[in-house]
Order: sequence, then C-alpha cells, then structure tokens
Amino acid sequence: MDKKFEWDNWESKEVRTCCKLCLNGCGMIVKRVNESITIEGDPEHPLSKGFLCAKGLSSFEIGDLPERILYPVKRKGNRGEGKWQRISWEEAIEGISLKIKRIIEKYGPESVCVQSLPPKDVSIWYAFASALGTPNFFRHDHHVCFTPILIADILTFGNLILYPNLSYEDAEKTKTIVLWGINPPETNPAKWKIMEKAKKHGAKLIVVDPRPTRSAKEADLWLRVKPGTDLALAMGMLNFIIKGGMHDKEFIERWTYGFEKLLTRTEEFPLEKASHITGVDRDLIAEAATIIAKNKPSAIFTFMGLVMSGNSINALRSLGILLAVTGNVDIEGGNLIKIPPRTEKINIPEDLLKKQISSEKFPLLSGPSSLVSRILPSPNPYDVIEAMIKEKPYPVKALLTDCNPLTALEGARRTLEAIMRLELIVVFELFMTPTAEFADYVLPITWFYESNGIAEYSGMNFIAARRRVIKPKGEAKEEGEILIEIMRSLGVISKLPFESYEEYLDYRLSPLKMNFREFSERSYVLNPVIEKKYEKGLLREDGRPGFNTPSGKVEIYSSILEKYGYEPIPVYREPSQIEKTEREILENYPFVMITGVRTFAHYHGLGVQIPQFRKLDPDPVVEIAYETTQKLGLKEGDYVFIEVPRREDMIIRKVKPVEGLHPNVIALPGHWYLPEEKNQSKRIWEVHMNVLTELRDDYDPVIGGSSCRALLARIRKIVTTNRFGTLTSGGF
Repeated sequence: MDKKFEWDNWESKEVRTCCKLCLNGCGMIVKRVNESITIEGDPEHPLSKGFLCAKGLSSFEIGDLPERILYPVKRKGNRGEGKWQRISWEEAIEGISLKIKRIIEKYGPESVCVQSLPPKDVSIWYAFASALGTPNFFRHDHHVCFTPILIADILTFGNLILYPNLSYEDAEKTKTIVLWGINPPETNPAKWKIMEKAKKHGAKLIVVDPRPTRSAKEADLWLRVKPGTDLALAMGMLNFIIKGGMHDKEFIERWTYGFEKLLTRTEEFPLEKASHITGVDRDLIAEAATIIAKNKPSAIFTFMGLVMSGNSINALRSLGILLAVTGNVDIEGGNLIKIPPRTEKINIPEDLLKKQISSEKFPLLSGPSSLVSRILPSPNPYDVIEAMIKEKPYPVKALLTDCNPLTALEGARRTLEAIMRLELIVVFELFMTPTAEFADYVLPITWFYESNGIAEYSGMNFIAARRRVIKPKGEAKEEGEILIEIMRSLGVISKLPFESYEEYLDYRLSPLKMNFREFSERSYVLNPVIEKKYEKGLLREDGRPGFNTPSGKVEIYSSILEKYGYEPIPVYREPSQIEKTEREILENYPFVMITGVRTFAHYHGLGVQIPQFRKLDPDPVVEIAYETTQKLGLKEGDYVFIEVPRREDMIIRKVKPVEGLHPNVIALPGHWYLPEEKNQSKRIWEVHMNVLTELRDDYDPVIGGSSCRALLARIRKIVTTNRFGTLTSGGF
C-alpha cells in the first residue's frame, strides 16, 4: 500500500491492534515498511488466531476514500437539502452545546437521546448520557439484536450462553454444533473458521434456517424451518428427547427448576405436529434431536434469525431449555459460560433510570428493573419514536448518534418523521449516510487505525487493545474526545471520574490494575476457561454453588417471568403477521418474506459506501427459489417490485434465484441504500427494505419484539428495460 499516511510516533514499526469492521474484532498486525504498510492476522489473538477476512485485509484503504468526511459541517438549508457549511471544531462544539442547553432548559435533560452501538465504544456514550442527566440511551436494535439473547439467557441461566463463543480450544472438544438462525460464514467468519476446525475433528454440524445458507450447504443436517416457527421445532425436539429417555436426568434433577411443568407444554408438540407447523420432516427432527442429546458435548448457537422472529424471548428460551435438558451447559465443547475480564463502566443512576422511556411498559427491558441494568438498559425503539412524534410520555427533542437509524430501524418513513421533528440532530460519521443527510451537524470521526480503544467481545473471556497506528486524517477526532469536549462546554465533565479520553481509557481498565499503555503492551487480557462453574460457586455473587438466578438453578420455569405476569414456560404463537390475516390478503400476498438478511460484504450498511466491498456484493437483491422464478417467468438480473399488505410503499430489488429456498419464501439482504444515486428519493428509499417493515410494540410481550423474519409479501415484475420504470406485468 502506497497511500500517504503519518505514522504515529508513539508506536513502533509494528503495531498489534484489532479490526473494527464487525463484532468479530479480529486481531491484526500492522507493519510499517518505509512508506508502505502491510496488514496480516495476529496469530496470538485469542479468537481469530491469525485469521483475517478480505474486509479486514483491505480496511486500511477505507480511511483514504474521497467520500470520507474530514471536517465538521453544519446544515445551511432545510434538512435533507444537502447544503452544508464547513465550520471549525470550536464553532461545532459551541453551537451544539448551546442548542443542548436550550433544549434542556425548556424540556429537561431526558429530552436528549444519545445513541451508539458496538463495535463502537458504547461506554463513553453511556457516560455522556449519565453526565448529561438523560436516561434515554437509544439503542435502535434493542428489540432485535443482542439484547433479546441476553435477556432470555439471564432468565434461564443468569448468564449469557447462546451467543456464539467457540474458541479454537473448544473446537477440539465439541462433537455437535447447532447453528440456529445464524450464518457465521457471512456474519462471523473468524468463528466459522473455528467451526470448520471442529468439523475436521469429527464434529457434526446441524443448521436450522429457512435459507440454504453456506452453513446449511456444509451441514450434516439442514432443517429448513418455516420462518417464525422455531419454537415449535424446539418443542418437538424436546418432546422426542424426553419421550425417548435421552434427557440428562442427573443434571435436570440437581440443577434445573420447573422440569415437570415443562412436560405439559412439550406434550403439545409430538413429532407429527411439530413437522406440520415447521415444514421439517419428522424423521429429520428426530435425527437432529438424537444427535444433540447423544453426541455430546453439543453446542447450540443463535442470533438474528430468532431475535427477529416476533416471539423472540420464548423462542430463545426454548433453545436454552434444550441445552439444559440434554445437559450441555457450561461444559468444554458445549455452551460454556465465559466470563470476560472486568472493566469499569459509568452507570446511569437508578433514580434517573426510573424516568427512562419504556421503564414501566417493558420493565425487564428498560429502567431500573431491566435484566441488563448492569450493562446498558435502554428504551424500546418504538417508544422513543413515539416520544419524538407525540411527545409522550414526554418530549424527545435532540438526538446525538454515531448510528444510521434511518436505514437500520423498522418503519423507515416514520423514523424520518420522528427525526424531522427534533430540534437538534448531531451525527458522528465517516461518510454521509441517510441519517446524516438530515442532520444539523455532521462531525468527522476517526477510522479505527487512527484511535486507541478497548475491544470487548460478547460471550468471550477476553478483551483486547485497539491501538492507534496512524494520526487522524483531516480534522477527524475520536468519538470519545468529541463527547468530552461537549461535556466540558456544557459544564458537566466534573460529574465523571475523568477529564480526557486518555483518562477515560485508564479508568475503564482500573479494575485490572493497569493503564491503557500497559494494556497495549500486553495486547490482551484473558480469563481462564473453567467448566461447570455452577459447581464451584463461580457464577453467583454470594459465592454459593448454582446459577445466577433466583432459584440458583437453570430456570426452565422462569420465576422472573412469573413475577412480572408473563408466561413462565415458552408458548408457541403463529408469526404475528400471518396469525390473524384475512384469507383474501393471504391469497394476494402469497410469499413469506425474510428481511434483514446479512451478507459478508455489508456490515449494517457500511459496505455500500466502500467500493472494494461493493464489488463483492454490488446489488440489492431479493432471493427467490429457483423453481419459483421459473414458474413466474423471472430470470437472474430481472427487477421486481416488492409490496406488503396495508402499506403504500414498494421497493425495487434485483432477482437472485436460489436453489433450495422454499418456493413460498423470499429473502431480502438488509441495510441497503444507494449512495451513488443523485436523486435523494432513489438514493434512500428505492431499495430500502425498512419502508416495508413496521415498528411495533406488541410482537413480544417482554420486549416488544419484531417480525422482520416472517412478513407477507408479493412481487411484481418490472418489464421495462429502465431500472426505475413503472410498467409491470402484474402481481405474483
């Protein structure tokens, strides 16, 4: 690489750091050779062990793209007009601070929302919210991403367990891997390498997914489940395992609570019924269940497929119960509970959390009783949008964000309506995203090679140093530095135990008795792997044996859900979009649509801005079963309109025939917009799946949930040669 750069004098000619393109956070070694650099995987990294995907290997060049934002800008015309004025950092900080002060004086600090998501440094944003006095940390994925898994696991085990966390050491011991609604080759390539190693050691691979993903193609068993019916499948497996006496009786008797109450529920799902509901052959269900129960240790991992399925907490808990009933809990090669090294965080005070939006409506998701209160309690996104539009339970008038909710959040038109009602929108970004287009200020942030940070890994037992390699381009600043400058301008920095970004990093590491420089020299802090911690008193704060639950056991019957008036045992419900739909609509919208499909090239929409990633995945497509395209006279490369019931919007997608996809299922990769388009309507809305989805608060009783993976839809072929033509040949 011959790009011009300014090597940071604080560093040597070889720097260990971590990629920040996705949640894998793979280790990398950056070497300086005269005026060039080389990038390679770090063999010492506890997760990636030298692996680095194509995106990571080309990530340095992203900082040099001409579209990158390098200077603070302020809106000149109306929101969305695209008229910007370059300003100094002093003008930006002063203008933003003045506006925040006026909003707080008029509406109170709770009227300010702040927003960030991993792999960015969420903790500094949470500290900013705490100092500002707002309880409203707006995680637009709070209902559809990591949080539902965490809540379900805490309800059942008291700790995270279903999130994929295999290491290379685990791969040598596991005998069965179940990937349920997750496709690591596209989303977690470093972890997929570990699973490939496990397969070479003889491990069986079972994949549960409606789509013929790469994982499914390489599986020993693929269960092509109907979208949204996963809970019925898990219950059918449990019924078969228990009836066949394959359950782990000793573990159940000693370490579970409520097994007898589970039996009534599983009786409702004999193999024939489970097969009818899910579309999976009864013998295939029986075979998969037998392997999970007998070919131990078995590990079950899940992610977006279930958390976006509607009835997510129940569905996720059913997988945890399957682990418990088969005794695959906290054992090497199974689902280990991995405890990360402790880092310090700034928590929002409990009295302030009582004012958090959604705290009364969803008490296990938001507010002081949230099950994630020690991490990041946040409101349900539906309620945040409502507060922006209807000012209930109180007005929300400002948003400071490093995210792109206009692309990522369901109900995109309503999201735009909400942010247009705000009195202040500040976006921290690398590129001009759809959300940034409607901002009042857009602030340039550093690329990860240009800043220091702490890489934290959900479900893993280590943290890693992300070290600055080169000096920032232009006037870009680390997000934490910007937030600290705003806090200093607002006069609230004294509320925090640090006054600079360097002090902040040292504070985060203080429980480990080291500062950031010392941490950087070590590169990683790794906790030992200990299995069956529940027997050794290593999971509970009181040091007693057991799990970190009210009963001290794995709660098949959840005492917490019972306390709050929810169903203590998982209950199956038909996908919300289909359950109560009139026959006429079902006939006119014959497809079940999965939205938000992840692809390797594009992580949360970032890739659509990056030329080298766009080459890997150039077009927003719709996956349609090959036999369906033949039946409808469609071929690869055709364009179709996609519509859903009761919405006027439609979007255009390019047809991608897929062998093995169910004939009645179509799938849309998510987070697409077209940055190259000059016309804003085409750029933002033409291919945007979230103009078809709807943000609701009633899909899941515990968290609100989503139904992005089981929507009714129809498609209409565009028969003109013009990509944006309107002549069609009717509905399919």
